[in-house]
Amino acid sequence: MSLFVRKLAPSELDWANSKYEEVDFLPSPASDFVAVAELHGIAAGLGRVTKVAPGVGELGGMYVFPEHRGAGISKSLIQFLISESALEILYCLPFEHLYSLYESVGFRACQPGALVPPKVLDKHTWCNAHYSKSVLLMCRASGGDVI
Repeated sequence: MSLFVRKLAPSELDWANSKYEEVDFLPSPASDFVAVAELHGIAAGLGRVTKVAPGVGELGGMYVFPEHRGAGISKSLIQFLISESALEILYCLPFEHLYSLYESVGFRACQPGALVPPKVLDKHTWCNAHYSKSVLLMCRASGGDVI
């Protein structure tokens, strides 16, 4: 299997946002760190990190295109985004059925509270009101430490 994950080129942002629109995800602004996974040279999935505070980001926008699911693309995208973001703390808001995937790369369930940036709390609330599937709040510190 030839899987390659790379940073999205600025010229590809409109394409990425059109893919996000297909699944009712929020678009990425140019300030997001967006990655694309390619399987045998064909775009197979997207993910992003949005900086929400100094040293803190939110990993999200994880979307593996239906025809490429089951090939380990999500985990490769997540690992790439973790390593390339160079942020001390990452939050993520996965659908509940993806808990074990995020746990396998060091994320843990966390409770909403004073330590969670307001942008993350607001998005968590929005996601749970917007989507029919339950959305979790998870976090991880650099090195995989629990926050």
